[in-house]
Amino acid sequence: MAFVRATGTAILESAAQSFEAGLTIPHLIGEADEIKQIAADNGISLDGCHIHDTTGESEAIAHAIQLAHDGTIQGFVKGQLHTDVFMGGLVNRDAGMRTDSRMVHVFAMFPPDGGAPLMISDGAVNVAPNNDTRIAAALNVAELARAIEIERPKIAILSATESQIVSVPSSLEAAEIADACRGKDEAADYEGPLSLDLAISPQAVAQKGMTGGAVAGYANGLIVPDIVSGNVLFKSLVWFGGGAAAGLVMGAKLPIILTSRSDPAAARLASIALGAILQNKANKN
Repeated sequence: MAFVRATGTAILESAAQSFEAGLTIPHLIGEADEIKQIAADNGISLDGCHIHDTTGESEAIAHAIQLAHDGTIQGFVKGQLHTDVFMGGLVNRDAGMRTDSRMVHVFAMFPPDGGAPLMISDGAVNVAPNNDTRIAAALNVAELARAIEIERPKIAILSATESQIVSVPSSLEAAEIADACRGKDEAADYEGPLSLDLAISPQAVAQKGMTGGAVAGYANGLIVPDIVSGNVLFKSLVWFGGGAAAGLVMGAKLPIILTSRSDPAAARLASIALGAILQNKANKN
C-alpha cells in the first residue's frame, strides 16, 4: 500500500504496525530525509518499508498513482496532505482510478467489547448524495459485510420514520433505494425507510409492533440521508460509545483509506486491515 506523504508520526506508526501485522508491504511516499528523521526520533522501525522521495502534496499523490499503474501498490492510505489534494488526485479521470460505480465512504464501527461491526455510509465523502449514490453506498456496504464474513447482510436505509411521508422526503427516497437494491443484489436484505431505533433494536421493533422484513432490529449496515447525519452518527458512536471507526472509500479500482491525525492507532490499523481484506478478495477473484 502507498502511504501518501508519510511525513508524520501517526502515519509512520500505522505503516510499521501494518507491516508487523502482516497486512501490508508499505511504500512510504514523501520527503525521504524527513521520513527517516521522524522515524529515528520516535523509534519507529522502517523495516520492510520502501521509501519514495517526493516533494509536496501534489507530487506525492501523483507518484502514488503512478505506482498503482505500475502494479507496485494495491491501495492508498492518506498521510500528511489535505483531503482535497488526496481525493482530488484519485477522482481525476486521468488518474484511472474511477470505475462505473460511484465512490462512497464506509465506516465499520467496531464495539469496544468485541462483536460484529455496524457499517455506516456515507459520513465522509458525499455531502448530499442522490438516490443513485445511496444505492451504490448500500451495495458497497453489503459487499464489505460479506468480505468480513457476514453471510447475508441486512442493510437499513435510514430516515426519521418507518412510514413513507411526503413531508419527509428521505422516507420516500429510502423506499425507492431499498427497492432498487433488492433488484440488484439478491445476496443481502434491504429495507427502508427505517428509523435508527427500528434498524438496530429488536425491543423497539417489538414495542412498535412491526412485522415482516428481515432487517428491522438486526441491521448490519446503515445508509444515511446525507453527510451530516452520517458524520454525527459515527462520531457519536466513537465519543459516547467508545467505538473504533475503521473507514475506507469504496467504488474505486483500489481501496482508498482516509485516516485522520486524531484517529487512535486501533482505528487506523483497522482501516488498513479492511482495505487489505477487500483487495485480497479482489485478487482472488
